[in-house]
Amino acid sequence: MIEDNTSTLIATFTQLKSRFNQEPYPALEKRLRLLTEIKSRMLQRQDQLVEAADQDFGTRSRFDTVIADIMPCINSIDYIAKHLRKWSKVQHRSPGAQWLPSKAKIEIVPKGVVGVIAPWNYPIQLAIVPVITALAAGNKVMLKLSEFTPKVNAVIRAIFKGLDNEVCVVEGGPDIASTFTEQPFDHLLFTGSTAVGKKVMAAAAKNLTPVTLELGGKSPVIVLDDADISAAAMSVLMGKLSNSGQICVAPDYVLVHEEKYDAFIAELKQHYEKTYKTKVGVKNQTSIINDRQFQRLNDIIIDAKSKGASVWQAEPARDNRQLPLHIITQVNKSMRVMQEELFGTILPILKIANVNDAISYIGEDTTPLASYLFTQSQVAMNKVSKELATGTLAINETIVHVVVESLPFGGLGHSGMGQYHGEEGFYTFSHKKPILQSNNTKWRNKMLLSHSKLLTKPLEWLFLRKK
Repeated sequence: MIEDNTSTLIATFTQLKSRFNQEPYPALEKRLRLLTEIKSRMLQRQDQLVEAADQDFGTRSRFDTVIADIMPCINSIDYIAKHLRKWSKVQHRSPGAQWLPSKAKIEIVPKGVVGVIAPWNYPIQLAIVPVITALAAGNKVMLKLSEFTPKVNAVIRAIFKGLDNEVCVVEGGPDIASTFTEQPFDHLLFTGSTAVGKKVMAAAAKNLTPVTLELGGKSPVIVLDDADISAAAMSVLMGKLSNSGQICVAPDYVLVHEEKYDAFIAELKQHYEKTYKTKVGVKNQTSIINDRQFQRLNDIIIDAKSKGASVWQAEPARDNRQLPLHIITQVNKSMRVMQEELFGTILPILKIANVNDAISYIGEDTTPLASYLFTQSQVAMNKVSKELATGTLAINETIVHVVVESLPFGGLGHSGMGQYHGEEGFYTFSHKKPILQSNNTKWRNKMLLSHSKLLTKPLEWLFLRKK
């Protein structure tokens, strides 16, 4: 572990770079063995990870840790291992008739040392998945873990123990994070807030380090008049209440067709009573990560009330930072609830007249990381797919698109840049090296010389000849 020691961090980066230079293209068999070993260690420590996350959050449901934090790592390893040989194959390209008999190809090679900065909200998945993807591409990795999840960090350190030649784990506060981003990585992936993402990008720019930024924003839901209102309400609840809303792609606010507005809110309340009410205040609900975030959410609710919003609170307030669902109506853009990414169990709901209104409303804000559409209309699906600027789009579903291994994940504009997961992740951490191979340079030189007289002719002559 590297903790609060910037000189050690710098020395470790230098060592990793040296190790990569000694083995710039590790064999695929070695990479696959490494992935298998990491998977085995994670499965052996599954209960440790669950307990550690529970301690870090104050309370965290086993469902949130196993299904949404551990299993995506295991599934990602399996998916990458299945496709790694195919992704790594040389890509043959045509050199063009004028350059025959040359050969053109693209070799898929590692970039070097990759830096990964993980957040606290999914401290396992958002650390492990980019690491194993970068390792699969043949890189060495430095992993900076969140200072807010020390118990989980200890288990992750145990998972990577003895693999220091491939992965180095870093912990610490802002000073360590700042030094980390200043290293001349060959690629840097950051998951977190837009504000911090700007600082990461500025630091990386000093070394011309390419970055992948997985940020956030206010991910909207559109519910049209032909939607299955009951199914939509259940899906929105699932997306909002998983991990107590502490998900970068959680539904942030809902735009509901005015004819279905009351029915949708009624369905939300009914499904909450039937499905979620018994979870509040017990081990099945994840706590808000710390007092600062808990107070921020309560301040947002107070601000909305003070400015005329109507607030429905599903349950009485409980101990241990477990915030029940709050449905907020009669909201406007002057309220903090419509200005900030919520990252908690608060759900504003607004009326729209049609899909065009929804697209226009969302477009007035910064580009969301994810958007959700509920409709049965193929016309509406096509319209939103083509016209709505968003990192990702899920139709008649929320949040689960993130764990579909064949789909890339990434934002757009203020919600991020670049993509990872699956094949796109492998290529993010790889360099596609173009190679041109000429086998008859004598013939090539003779051909070029025979046409060199064209260079002495005026351009007008060339155009006249073409005519």
